[in-house]
Amino acid sequence: MRLGVDVSEHQPSFDFTGFDFAILRTTDGTYQDRAFTEHFARARSAGIADIATYHYLRAPSEGTTITEQVEAAHSAVGELRLPVWLDVESPQGLSLIDVSSAHSHFTQRGFEVAGIYTSANYWRRHMLLADVRQFGALWLADWRDNPRVDAPSAIPEGLSDPANWPRPFGFPEPVVWQFTSRGFVDGPNGPIDVDLNLAR
Repeated sequence: MRLGVDVSEHQPSFDFTGFDFAILRTTDGTYQDRAFTEHFARARSAGIADIATYHYLRAPSEGTTITEQVEAAHSAVGELRLPVWLDVESPQGLSLIDVSSAHSHFTQRGFEVAGIYTSANYWRRHMLLADVRQFGALWLADWRDNPRVDAPSAIPEGLSDPANWPRPFGFPEPVVWQFTSRGFVDGPNGPIDVDLNLAR
């Protein structure tokens, strides 16, 4: 089992030491994450080879088109070619058409779409019975009791056992499981709060 972290500019000067993989935010709608380049360099210098990105997908009703969002993400990564996860959780409510359009536009722009980040409740509410697998793999947010975890050293026992992984009805087995939003690592100015993930 591998331990990973997803980060944005909300985790400045992040130390990736001890993590096996990293997922870095490029964009939120058309907003380009100010720490993306620094995070990429820090992850590489920590020896992480498995680096992907994520794009927080915004509903067009929030003011930007899917095409504009994809162009912003493309601009943010520059010449880097890293897999991208589509972060599907906008409180304005995304539709299946929005997600399908984003997948299509990212693919046409030369991105490898890794899959979808979402929670089972959000997906069911907005996508009904649509199969996540049509867009790639599943990165599932399922925090359960949302433990406070001192990472990367103190992962709760039992989480690495595949039998304990969530498998919501109607969903494929997740390849990445975001098991808490309450992780923390030591930072230069005190603890940095961060989401923690496991991958097989």
